[in-house]
Amino acid sequence: MSSMRIQKIFAALGALLLGTLRGDAQDVHFSQFFDAPLVLNPAVAGDIEGDQRVALFHRTQWQSVGSPFRTHALSYDVPVFRGRMRGRYLGVGVHAFSDRAGSTRFGDTQGNLSVSYALRSGERTLIALGLQGGYGQRSAVLNGMRWDSQYNGAGYDPSLPSGETAASSTSAFIDLGAGLLCRGETVGGLQWSSGLAVMHLNQPGISLFGSAEDRLLRRYTAHAELRISGDRWTWMPKVYVSQQGAAREVIFGTLMHRRIGQDSRYTTDKTSSAFHLGLFYRWNDAVVPMLRFEHRRKLAIGLSYDINVSRLRSSTHLRGGMEISLQWVGAFSDQRRVLPKGRAN
Repeated sequence: MSSMRIQKIFAALGALLLGTLRGDAQDVHFSQFFDAPLVLNPAVAGDIEGDQRVALFHRTQWQSVGSPFRTHALSYDVPVFRGRMRGRYLGVGVHAFSDRAGSTRFGDTQGNLSVSYALRSGERTLIALGLQGGYGQRSAVLNGMRWDSQYNGAGYDPSLPSGETAASSTSAFIDLGAGLLCRGETVGGLQWSSGLAVMHLNQPGISLFGSAEDRLLRRYTAHAELRISGDRWTWMPKVYVSQQGAAREVIFGTLMHRRIGQDSRYTTDKTSSAFHLGLFYRWNDAVVPMLRFEHRRKLAIGLSYDINVSRLRSSTHLRGGMEISLQWVGAFSDQRRVLPKGRAN
């Protein structure tokens, strides 16, 4: 293998590693963190206005500097017995994700179950505790890789032995997490929420080669948001802080939205939609503009793009990662009456 080729490979790997360390070193992460509830905090399971929630995510990152990271995530959660527990509820949620990168498709696939219990603390405050458990796999496709020993001086010769051995291309692990969520409203109508979570409590081993030193480090997360309602616009400042080993991620910014149309309180004749604009900043990494459209208080589609402003911008040309989210919140039954056709509200 030529020295120029080796330098290019190490440059690409270094850029990818540095970009990863500026986010969550070993975990998936999303710029639209507030729409990825069960990745954020298991205590958020069931914390919805409706009866059920489905969330889908797709993220592509660092496509401009090498083989990109591609992340897909899916979650579903419901509040159980909320109507029978006088404001309390039992939240149950499941989520799964796949995170892959490079020609070896190195990355993680994981499925988790989250359970939360929420109880009232006064008239306007709710506290929820959550636990999470899951099963994951870290894997890589090692067949077909090219090694130094397979270059014969003139070029690559796949018939030559690589001289490399891999104990395993897959490792499986059990993962545990816990979280706390507090949510409330002031007398003046200001709504707030905050939470804490610890993921990978058991620090599972994830080595592909049997090493006991390669472990998924604990990730400590704190998040908070406000909801400030105005005459026309509603402002929602948010902040997310995560620490995993030596890597820290800090995101803060705000969404603002304006409702389109009106809502019927007693009938299904009218249900409003909303248009969101947002701008966030990931500390020492990226500026993240966002657009989000909510249709009839049920279906929300979000789009964001990380504009890289770190020291890597000379290589990335400001390109970081694109993220698309889809969230649906539904009710098992609408308590409003359906008007006969032709009747006005």
